[in-house]
Amino acid sequence: MKLIPALLPVCALVLPCALTAETFEGKVSMTMTSQGSSNGSQTMNMSIKEGFMRIDMTASKGAAAMIMDLKNQQMIVLMPAQRMYMIQPIPQPGANPQAGGHAQPGAASAGTAPTLVDTGVKETILGYVCTKYAATGAHGTAQIWVTDQLGAFNGLFHGGGPGQRPQAPQAWESALKGKGFFPMRVVSNDNGKQFRMEVTSVEKTSLPDSLFAPPEGWRKFDLGAMMGGAMPGGFPGARPDGSN
Repeated sequence: MKLIPALLPVCALVLPCALTAETFEGKVSMTMTSQGSSNGSQTMNMSIKEGFMRIDMTASKGAAAMIMDLKNQQMIVLMPAQRMYMIQPIPQPGANPQAGGHAQPGAASAGTAPTLVDTGVKETILGYVCTKYAATGAHGTAQIWVTDQLGAFNGLFHGGGPGQRPQAPQAWESALKGKGFFPMRVVSNDNGKQFRMEVTSVEKTSLPDSLFAPPEGWRKFDLGAMMGGAMPGGFPGARPDGSN
């Protein structure tokens, strides 16, 4: 089945799920490339306001948008082509999707905690003085250029879409967690796969509350009803299996 909202997992793979928004309000744009990814180079625009984030993504398969309500721990997935939206809880790494997204005992990935070393190298990126760190974990290494002026970035959400278990974070994500840094550039090698993320623009600006809510007149989509078979065609706009 080829789904228009199949971009949901794409968005989930690059979703910063714990960015501290209290210290910054505005927009951050970045590009990401990952070896072996079928999505090609992806562009992500993040709109950040206290307690909320909105992510608008563009990839080779199309566009997607998602609003993160950090206060209520829920995400609002926007489907512009259908003028619809759906609401889901924010899954946690190691969570069982059948148990409402709550983490299960012993679900955390095993292994040695990653290390984070200050290389002493400084570089100014988009006007922000950044420090280069080296992160090393059980399965990979990374070079990270971070700033402490954009809040704390606690990792990328590695979900697999509705009903799927989140994957383990890369070493650099775990190493940065809780440090109060925001990565302006990341070049990593995790299990032999190359990944690069780089911020391309930062704009401090006041954002309207309406940007973080479903547009007026859009209809709420019931994911539970679809998964239960109430909608044989799948998501709105889905193409049946075998279609071109």
